[in-house]
Amino acid sequence: MEINEYYVKQIFRSAGLPVLDGQVAYTPEEAKKIAQKLGGGSFWLKPQLMMSQKPYTSEELSDKFFATSPLEVEQKATLIMGESFNELNATFSSTIQRLYIEKAISLDVFCRLVFRVDFERAGITFSITKNGTEILSLPITNMRLDKTFYQIVCSSLKINQSSVKKEFLSILNKSFQLFMDYGAMALELSPVVRKNNTLIIVECRLIFDPDSLFRFPELENCREIKLGHEREALAKKNSFRYTGLGGNIACLVNGIGLGWATVDAIYENKGSVSCLLDVGTNPTVKSITTALKLALAEPSVDAILVNILGGLISCKIVAQGLLDAAGEIPVGIPIVVRMMGLDAVEGENLLRKSMIPFYCTSQMKKAVQEVVRQLKEEY
Repeated sequence: MEINEYYVKQIFRSAGLPVLDGQVAYTPEEAKKIAQKLGGGSFWLKPQLMMSQKPYTSEELSDKFFATSPLEVEQKATLIMGESFNELNATFSSTIQRLYIEKAISLDVFCRLVFRVDFERAGITFSITKNGTEILSLPITNMRLDKTFYQIVCSSLKINQSSVKKEFLSILNKSFQLFMDYGAMALELSPVVRKNNTLIIVECRLIFDPDSLFRFPELENCREIKLGHEREALAKKNSFRYTGLGGNIACLVNGIGLGWATVDAIYENKGSVSCLLDVGTNPTVKSITTALKLALAEPSVDAILVNILGGLISCKIVAQGLLDAAGEIPVGIPIVVRMMGLDAVEGENLLRKSMIPFYCTSQMKKAVQEVVRQLKEEY
């Protein structure tokens, strides 16, 4: 589960993290009033959409979503609101219904920081990206930040000035505390910007497992439902989650953290994801069957990757759900299944006995590489 940027900014601000002033607007008139209230000479109009990637680029922040007066904010908001966003099929297109109006600053990018659950290493990984290139990927030992961690990070970024170093370490500590407090799957600051020898957070994301929502009742109102989206509605009705991403590999997983890790791994292997289907920790055969049929209904889907970690879920249930949808599977479409954990061997045996050429493995890395390889061979 991910929550919109303006909610995340509220959480970060409450934790004492340095974020820019801003407020969400639902109409162009509201956008103008917010800009007037914020004051200053420049503003960003950030679309608030539940997407796998940012609904705007750094270039767009300097042009399409940038205004230099409250009047221009209103004019641009009139053009932007209601606009379809980043969908190939207009029937299921997302529309921009809210904008986060924020005071703009010069984008002197310092770095992008990410804390995330690493399912391959069974721990937490911290990474830094600078100028589009990852310069550090570091496992966090003993679930805490220590002196060695600080030294490696500061050395990687060549932070020597004592005042900047102190502020940077404060951001690291508070961000990691948020990550741990919420049991998050990922926390991202993108980017961190120098402003008058200080640091400030321009963009941020917080992603966590929806199944842990009962621990944070205050976040219930932060959940976003795309009204009018038939795929999302069908998924919700059948107790799984659907996220359209626009590529050509459908991913069926159990757990949103595992899902985003799978998406990242596919992109790292030069593949692209069509949709992410999270069947959760306690799926039924019916929900898995429906999820697979929904994936196959996507016109852009050319391959399917099933990535399951058996624990609360039995891999036999997953296998039976896949078999029940076998009649919907087009001839020749690659289907790679990675199952590990409870009843994994029994689940694989069920699939191997079927007439469908499932490719089965217990290794996530191998599964991702295989689905990308098979897809490339088709072309």
